[in-house]
Amino acid sequence: MNTKLNVKQWAIASLAVFVIMTIFTYIPTKLELAPWAAAVGTPITGDSDMMNRMFFYLARLISAALFTLIFAKGAEGKPGMGEGIRYGLLIGMFSYLPGFFQNFAMGTWAADAVIVFTLVGIVQFVCCGAVMNQLYKPGKA
Repeated sequence: MNTKLNVKQWAIASLAVFVIMTIFTYIPTKLELAPWAAAVGTPITGDSDMMNRMFFYLARLISAALFTLIFAKGAEGKPGMGEGIRYGLLIGMFSYLPGFFQNFAMGTWAADAVIVFTLVGIVQFVCCGAVMNQLYKPGKA
């Protein structure tokens, strides 16, 4: 396990993950997922004020930094993108499956919305993991 953090690589990878997370925020509203997005609401579309948007982006930035930090501290340094993809898949499932299924169980979201948003969320983290794995190389200064 790598314990020495390369701050420059971590910062670059965190920014890349932030950009990917931000792009994936708009996917449900910009693609054919608009009916589901309207049903569940998306955080930074519509008439949200500037303060709400700022906190939303701050939350995404913190999530990206922590996502990358956890990987950097535990990466095995195996070649290829497999490690990043596996990490992204696990974090995506950890992040999205419980919450969306709780919303479904409480009857606040329809089953099709749960499936769509869960898949989009997991794919988001898989993409983040793959990109981050290419940008953060454990043990390299």
